[in-house]
Amino acid sequence: GRDFVIWKFTQDRWVIRKEVAAVTKLGPDDVKDFLEHVSFLRINRGWEFKLRYDEDFVKKHPDVVQRQKMLWMGIQAKLEKVYNLSKEYLASKKPAAQPAAPVVISGEQRVNLAKSKVNQSYSQLDQDHRKRKAESRLDESPHPTGLLGVRIKEEPVSDEDPMETSIPENLNNGLVNGIHLEDSLDSINGHMPVPERVTEELRAFVGATFKKQYVLTLNELKRLFNLHLAGLPPGNLLFSGISDKTLQDMVLDVGCKQIMVPFPPQTTALPDEQKVFALWEAGDVYDQHRQILLEIFSKNYRVRRNIIQNRLAREYGEDLDKQEVDKVLKDCCVSQGGMWYLKGTVQQSTS
Repeated sequence: GRDFVIWKFTQDRWVIRKEVAAVTKLGPDDVKDFLEHVSFLRINRGWEFKLRYDEDFVKKHPDVVQRQKMLWMGIQAKLEKVYNLSKEYLASKKPAAQPAAPVVISGEQRVNLAKSKVNQSYSQLDQDHRKRKAESRLDESPHPTGLLGVRIKEEPVSDEDPMETSIPENLNNGLVNGIHLEDSLDSINGHMPVPERVTEELRAFVGATFKKQYVLTLNELKRLFNLHLAGLPPGNLLFSGISDKTLQDMVLDVGCKQIMVPFPPQTTALPDEQKVFALWEAGDVYDQHRQILLEIFSKNYRVRRNIIQNRLAREYGEDLDKQEVDKVLKDCCVSQGGMWYLKGTVQQSTS
């Protein structure tokens, strides 16, 4: 309930108590208690958030703004499930425009803008460097002298010599608003380019997540990813923007397979909730057990335990024990109403 109240204030400065009570099913006193902590009651208007919109902070810390946005996207996804919020309800609750609020551009836009500035700077520096080299080659004197007749030691000029460049101060050594750039000093100095580092960080997250969860819908993976982003320090590479397609491609790249679960025609599951992925090989002794179970669920939306146990028994005979069945069911499934479902494919009842 408290999360819902705070989330409402991320959408608008004003909140109506009756609307909160209608969604959360909490009593008037409970809702009032939540609201009194963070807002003031205004006669005939509702509850207004206590703090003013901090334009200065938003301007100075866009990376923090982006992190908080990702965090609340994850919380919103959870609230959608808990309170069965319709898409129409969410669409009608777009955040109200704040007065005189600065335009907050996306991370991708910041990156593209900064990359353009770096490329322009690099191009100008390169031209200046080539011009200096050409002028030095025209000087035929092996030992040029300065204006005062002092002999100057001249270093040999080579095409292979690295060009010394300095990135403008406003680019913050390859960072713009906390976002690393492909043309940052790391790339110039020969370190791993930003796209490759983003790929490696994303691979590490996806791999670790599936080794812990084994089975995830795309919707749940996106929620976990948003929560992961919210916990990262400002300027982390993953804030450059990861599309759903990139995330799905990485899931397949780390060795997962999409399980084509036959959802019933009357399902209320969203498209992202119907995309189910499973880690095919975890590298332990239960890999084959899980693969047999996943094969069963590629043909059945829900299954009784004895069906799974009998199928495993046909493969392993007397060597199969109850603990092995319990293990693979716990890894991949949830139980509801005496039936077993792959994780994320059934709406869990809330107490």
